[in-house]
Amino acid sequence: MIVIPRYTIIKEKASFRIQEILDNLNLKNPLVITGKNTQKYNKDFDFIYYDEIETSDLENIKNYANDYDSIIGIGGGRPIDIGKLIAHKSKKPFLSVPTTASNDGIASPIVSLTQPSYMTEAPIAIIADIDIIKKSPKKLLSAGMGDIVSNITAVLDWELGKIEKSEKYSDSSGIFSKTIAIELMDYVLNSNLEEYPKKLVKALIGSGISIAIAHSSRPASGSEHLFSHALDTMKEKYSIDTNSLHGEQCGVGTLATAQIYLEEGKLEVETFEMLKTSLKVVDAPVTAKQLGFDEEIVIEALSSAHALRNRHTILRNGISKEKAREILEKSEII
Repeated sequence: MIVIPRYTIIKEKASFRIQEILDNLNLKNPLVITGKNTQKYNKDFDFIYYDEIETSDLENIKNYANDYDSIIGIGGGRPIDIGKLIAHKSKKPFLSVPTTASNDGIASPIVSLTQPSYMTEAPIAIIADIDIIKKSPKKLLSAGMGDIVSNITAVLDWELGKIEKSEKYSDSSGIFSKTIAIELMDYVLNSNLEEYPKKLVKALIGSGISIAIAHSSRPASGSEHLFSHALDTMKEKYSIDTNSLHGEQCGVGTLATAQIYLEEGKLEVETFEMLKTSLKVVDAPVTAKQLGFDEEIVIEALSSAHALRNRHTILRNGISKEKAREILEKSEII
């Protein structure tokens, strides 16, 4: 069964309508999962700070919801992911109230607290207050663009899985996901960006819904996400001090894997340039240096990314460090 949001509100002062949505859903006693900086957007409901919740005990995490009929996640990725997980384990509805727009987790059924990600259900409602999101750090909004453009290579990887591994593929989900990315890139490249936060939120919600339709992260996560996860591994392995975000890393990973598709004749030069320019327009990173990584680190990440998940992508069984360097140089990432 496909579960998609019953209510989606993307407008100014949307957070003032939380009670209205609860009433429409006949929900009377929600528990809010939020952070110390986003608790101010909570409308007097009981709450728990997300960093006070033990997420490793999946069997008992449902107990946080014992006295409540629903869960609301208010904040960025982690409060929403933890709220989603508690709701899933307790079999109670989840409402997503994002305070920024850095990834499609605000609407997807995916919880990314660990790798591999955890499949739950999509939120029953998404309430995105544009007044709040506009105030979030520009870096987060740039990261959101990186997460959206990655749909292009993710869908190409999914199609490749169908061709080379007879993997199950959904035309409707794939086309929807790719179209969302193309439309946002078109907007970014041909406007004054006045409506960018709202357009970005709509795109991220659409991307999350494409995942719900497919019941898989395939339409929005491919080789570029593996590259991002590999960079996270490098951060831990080498104690690298950088504040690069998931969406930023995915954007750079998209350029790297798009270069491979370009060389294999499966991507147009115009599409590659569109990807890169749209990232630049919103000040998203397009180089390793902008992410805060040395050349050798991104080379190691790209050459090892294929091994992080059993998922067929353009990386196939892996590429050598020499080939990784060549790809990263040609795409001007290093």
